[in-house]
Amino acid sequence: MGEAIFSYTGLINAVTSFALGAFVLFTQWRFKTARLFSVFSFAVGYWASFYYLWLSARDGAFALHYIRQAMLGAILIPAAFTSFVFAFLEKKGFAFNLINWLLAALFLSFSFSPLFITEVEPRMYFHFWPVPGPLFHVMLAYFVVNVIAAHTFLWKALGRVRGIKQRQIQYVFLGTLLGFIGGSTNYFLWYNLPIPPYLNILVSLYIITVAYAIARYKLMNIEIVIRRTLVFAGLMAFVFAAFAAATFIAREILSRYLKLGAYGSYAISIFLVVLGYDPIRNLLLNLTDRYLFQKKYDYQKVLKDASRGMARIESLAHLTRLVIHFVTMRIRIKNAAAVILDDNYQCFKVAFARGYGGEWNYSVIPVEHSLIQYLSREKEALDLEKVKELQISSPLRGIRRKGESQGRDYDFHAIEEKMNELQAACVVPSFLGKELRSILVLGEKKSGDVYSEADLSVLFTLAQESAIAIENARLYDEALNKSRELEKINQQLEEASRRLILALNDAEDANKRLLDTQAQLIHEQKMATLGRLAASVGHEVNNPLTILSMNVSRMILKYRKDPNIRVADVSEYFEKMESNIQRIKAVVNTLTGLLKKSEKGKFEALSLKLVIEETLPLVQFQTYLDNLTGTEVEFDIPANLPLIKGDLERLQEVFLNLFTNAYHALATQKDRNIRVSARVDEGNSKQIIVDFKDNGCGMDEETANRIFHYGYTTKAEGKGSGIGLYMCRYILEIHGGEIKVKSKKGEGTTFSLTLPVYEEQAARVAR
Repeated sequence: MGEAIFSYTGLINAVTSFALGAFVLFTQWRFKTARLFSVFSFAVGYWASFYYLWLSARDGAFALHYIRQAMLGAILIPAAFTSFVFAFLEKKGFAFNLINWLLAALFLSFSFSPLFITEVEPRMYFHFWPVPGPLFHVMLAYFVVNVIAAHTFLWKALGRVRGIKQRQIQYVFLGTLLGFIGGSTNYFLWYNLPIPPYLNILVSLYIITVAYAIARYKLMNIEIVIRRTLVFAGLMAFVFAAFAAATFIAREILSRYLKLGAYGSYAISIFLVVLGYDPIRNLLLNLTDRYLFQKKYDYQKVLKDASRGMARIESLAHLTRLVIHFVTMRIRIKNAAAVILDDNYQCFKVAFARGYGGEWNYSVIPVEHSLIQYLSREKEALDLEKVKELQISSPLRGIRRKGESQGRDYDFHAIEEKMNELQAACVVPSFLGKELRSILVLGEKKSGDVYSEADLSVLFTLAQESAIAIENARLYDEALNKSRELEKINQQLEEASRRLILALNDAEDANKRLLDTQAQLIHEQKMATLGRLAASVGHEVNNPLTILSMNVSRMILKYRKDPNIRVADVSEYFEKMESNIQRIKAVVNTLTGLLKKSEKGKFEALSLKLVIEETLPLVQFQTYLDNLTGTEVEFDIPANLPLIKGDLERLQEVFLNLFTNAYHALATQKDRNIRVSARVDEGNSKQIIVDFKDNGCGMDEETANRIFHYGYTTKAEGKGSGIGLYMCRYILEIHGGEIKVKSKKGEGTTFSLTLPVYEEQAARVAR
């Protein structure tokens, strides 16, 4: 009885191996990997077929023949399996495979000789167990080495690949490992180890594992889309199993109590097949629907429903919500987002998202990002598994299309990072013409399935269907927003117009007051200047006039005493009178020359050095009565200093005020010194910096902060008006410059002025 059970495991293994090998060969015969896998499966099936016949034999000669036939398949298994692994992993192993097949040919030539199997003999409850010859041990070592080597290659490949390929390798590794472990239990009794081949049925488990990988993970490029194939294969396996079970029951159990011949076992087999056919068929249909065709959908109906819904919507926000809701519900995915091109900022922004956690930050994708470049150029959907496969070979991988002279390089590491940031298992581009306008970001399926080619195809079609609808909705929203903005702008314009009229009225009044104030300030400044000038000029002119008057009086007295007086006797008086007249004339000429006005408001090219030097005589008149003579004035103004742009009259007012203030600050000093220096600003070559430095009494910080305020003065009453430095700042500001002060009590004061450089080209353009 035990021997029969093991023989039926061989039958099951044979049926499943032949069925899988034939299916792979007939569906994918053009591919080398599929052909080699079929050879491997046929070798396993051949070994298992004669394994069944060997254990079913009732004669020793037949048993020896059948086991030697089985060894033909066993010899071919390692060479076929290793060749399949090399092709599956895309490894170069020509020399290794050549040696394997040569060794297999050698073993095949001796497989029917006593060198391989000498005889068969009873062992445990097996009637005819083979006794190995010397060559069998060599073949077994060859078998083990190949199995270990092939699984080592598969194990190493697991660390190098990602995605679907990794899953394929996992199932091939696990399934074949189980199959070889199960098959290895057949060899313990060959060496008199009392362990029967209990795990031989694992060979069929290997077939099931590989078949699942083919259906679920597209192993060897096979996509199972016709459910009937799997159901038919399952039913065939059931039929064989039913016949095998019936035969076993009839021969091993019922034959002890009932005399049943071959027809009886056939009747039992037919009864079992009829009884279990429909339940098994329904079970297979449910299993394939649940595990291999989970949640499939009618693609045409999906597209039709989506198109009908999108055509009715005008709002972009509503449309993106509909698309995302539709995709997440119909395709059953965890999260999804619509990413749309923002023309203003040249980037892609998330318009709507669903299924993300509250802490997820909406991502912005620049147009130059590798993900955008890939989608724009390749015009195809991209899933994360494919990105990982492309990235594993190189961070930068070139893709070469047919007809292109050179490939296109993409940073797949950056693409993977961005897709992880978006929590995307798949991204689908949407084009308007040739321009990428939006992207459909899709998370993982709730079923855990990967995106198939059919999924990507329907999603790509859906994205293209939505492109025009999204663009129409965007234009509609844009027109609606512009209409609202225009209405709002009109309201704002009306309000702004009302405020502008009020502001203009207020500005007109304020401008009038400002002009009046400025005129008053200028008048006050000029009156103060003229007052001091009048006093100094009067003193300077009165002295020669007094001497002139005295000389005239003396000449009159002499003439009265002596009407016949000669001119020679009074010539000295005429000479003194002439000298005093020249003195008065010089004062008047100097005064009129200094006060000669340039054209009012005219900004022209001026020499800073000449302007300052010509202001000094005017300063001396201003300070004549203050007895400030003896003050040393130093100039450090380079001859190559650029000309300045300014109004001569107003700049003289500034320098006059600064010199006058400096003279007054030196009134109590024994050694009086004023130093004027000028230089081009290092930070701005279009500005001149002028420093007025004196070694006078200086001022504290509070005074320095207030000296430019209108009406503020530190001079005694009648000495200062408080508007001089205020006017200096005003004049420099209208020149485009500024004035600053740096001072310390008892250590003097430095005024720093900035004035614009005269630019000849700009002046010509202005004229």
